[in-house]
Amino acid sequence: MNNYLQQILTYFRNLTLNASGVSRDLYQLLQDKDISRALDMLQNRDDEVDQAIKEYNPQTHDVMKRPNKFRKGDDPYITEKLPRTRARYINDIELFFLLGNPIEWKKEEGDDEAFSLFTDFLEEQHFNSRIRQAKRLAGAETESALIAHIYRDDDTGERRVKLNVLARSKGYRLRPLFDTIGNMTAFAYGYVTKEHGRSIQHWDFQTPKILAYCRKAQIGWEVEIYPNPTGKINVIYFQQPKAWDGAEARINREEMLDSKTGDTNNYFSDPIAAATADVIQTMTDPNKPGKLIQLTGEKSRFEYVNPPQASQTRDAEKSDLSKSILFDTYTPDFDTEAMRGFGTLSGVAIRNAFILGYIKRDNRKEIYDELVGRFRNIVIAILAYEHPDKRAALEALKIKFEFAEPFADDKQAKWQSIASLYQAGLISLETAVTMLSLTDAPEEEIARLLAASAQKQQQGQQPSANKEDNPAQPPVNIPREPISA
Repeated sequence: MNNYLQQILTYFRNLTLNASGVSRDLYQLLQDKDISRALDMLQNRDDEVDQAIKEYNPQTHDVMKRPNKFRKGDDPYITEKLPRTRARYINDIELFFLLGNPIEWKKEEGDDEAFSLFTDFLEEQHFNSRIRQAKRLAGAETESALIAHIYRDDDTGERRVKLNVLARSKGYRLRPLFDTIGNMTAFAYGYVTKEHGRSIQHWDFQTPKILAYCRKAQIGWEVEIYPNPTGKINVIYFQQPKAWDGAEARINREEMLDSKTGDTNNYFSDPIAAATADVIQTMTDPNKPGKLIQLTGEKSRFEYVNPPQASQTRDAEKSDLSKSILFDTYTPDFDTEAMRGFGTLSGVAIRNAFILGYIKRDNRKEIYDELVGRFRNIVIAILAYEHPDKRAALEALKIKFEFAEPFADDKQAKWQSIASLYQAGLISLETAVTMLSLTDAPEEEIARLLAASAQKQQQGQQPSANKEDNPAQPPVNIPREPISA
């Protein structure tokens, strides 16, 4: 009862503060449990997201709203509605060029054991699949998020982390807050849970200092606020243009053209005949095909109506639409004809053939390079929280990353090239090991190689040293028979 009265008092207190124009920051609003006003401070892109989802889902395209044709005395004709999944294809090709292969991580400075903690975390959390999912959703909906949930295991009490992807199509509403120079200062996400047959609305907030969990009550909100153990917003917010941005009108036109062509094909799918009245009267049943048609005079006529042939103009428009949709969205054409013969091409030749995809890849790297770098920093902060004894080593890590090439390189040729450079003295052993990227502990690998090389040299010098210490005696001719006196 006391809790219920407190909710009522808080509700009316917030109404009074809002009406009087009192300025409160986000933390004060959360403390006051004024969640509606707190959400008003954050960025809301629901309209853009809803429009993108509508265009991404073929069942909600404009072509699906084509009206049927009503026929007098007959059932209405159901018009063809033929949407295409152009948006999905374009988005998946964009994803393939950016994240078709896993991101490559390389340690520049720091402890190998700390770097192993970093790579193990990525593997345990299925980072490669999580970021691919987040990227696909961002390309389809214009926004998504990758969040690290930090919690304690109820059974063991150990610190745990769970990566999760948030997006509108997964039931989440995203609300970031940026300052004037583009730094994210807060993030909130809303979702609905079912409790005892009732839908309960939730909003969770994160700032570098606090984690706030808000649950809608019958009156007002229930709010729990905790300190943020990492000191960072444990969320990567992805925002980008639609993958098919700029091609919406042409995609819609292509679907309408295909649907109208389908209607024409349906209309002429059964044979249609044109005949004069006297011929029709001689037919026993005009609705059934006859073997003999009787013509009663010179003007009598009976002939089948040929379906209209595809016009050159329509074929040209359809071909132009198909090409322009891909070209305008920087999407290479991966049809069977285009892929023939690519198996024998070198990596440079393939890159030149798919230059449109690489142009778009570089454009998207302008967005995702910074976000992946921020994720790296968040992971290090989380690991420092999970492993306090390794905090210094983790914070001293310097990790570089690269977006891998979408098409697999010829590894043998790459390794031979690096080996040739090393043997020619153009690169050091450290650089060669780093370029090969065959180990997660390059320092240990270099130490093993140097030790093996030193041991080999020592073994090679050992016989010569024994030869100098024990010079061979001059040959002596030993007679077979003793020499008589």
